[in-house]
Amino acid sequence: MTARGFADGARDVGAGLRFLRAHPRLWGYVVAPALVTLALMALAIAGVLAAADPLVDAIAGWLPDAIAGWSHGVVWTLTVIALGFAAVLLFVPLVGVVADPFNERLAAAVLTVRTGVARPAVGVAALVRDALIGLVRGIGRMLGAIVGAVLLFALSLVPVIGTIAAAVIAGWLTARGTARDCYEAALAARELDRPAIQAFLARHRQRALGLGAAVAGLLLIPGVNLVALGVGTTGATLAALELEASPPPR
Repeated sequence: MTARGFADGARDVGAGLRFLRAHPRLWGYVVAPALVTLALMALAIAGVLAAADPLVDAIAGWLPDAIAGWSHGVVWTLTVIALGFAAVLLFVPLVGVVADPFNERLAAAVLTVRTGVARPAVGVAALVRDALIGLVRGIGRMLGAIVGAVLLFALSLVPVIGTIAAAVIAGWLTARGTARDCYEAALAARELDRPAIQAFLARHRQRALGLGAAVAGLLLIPGVNLVALGVGTTGATLAALELEASPPPR
């Protein structure tokens, strides 16, 4: 991996943000999925709080009477933390599921502004279809995220080396998955099929990973994480145009 390619990818995120600032009407494609995600997260929080009490009562029923009184608060706190962790674990895949159909249209709008070539208008039916397809893919990603989190947690239990290895692997997987989400939307807007998208990502692996790492970092910032994928998709769309216009390296 070259440091330059990775750094260029990180700078692509900044280029995406500047482009959105210069074209405010494009923010609609970014804000819409952010609002939907925010509403879903609010429901998730309400669900966590609603599920906590009956779960705590069930756990408390197994505790000895001598400690049941004072331990209820401790069990309730630990239960809320555990359920909250599960909700956070699913947050990134959820953002991707909601944002996918919007990001492809965002990429098409960015291409129209940049190239002056208008793309055909897409109706509500196509948006719903893409959302359903994204939902199916997203469920698979969520299941993969859960399995991966369990395996990485087990690895992290190995003193020192396991903890470091788990952190590095988790960071790499997150950056890779985020880069894929952004570039798939950017390239699908140009009607590239999946093999062509995979070939493009293989040719520009370092730059794509740099963008993915930068967006993954933004996903850790509350509030910013709601719009991070939209900014990353914009940057990926601009980067793809630049890379295709550049002569191949000798």
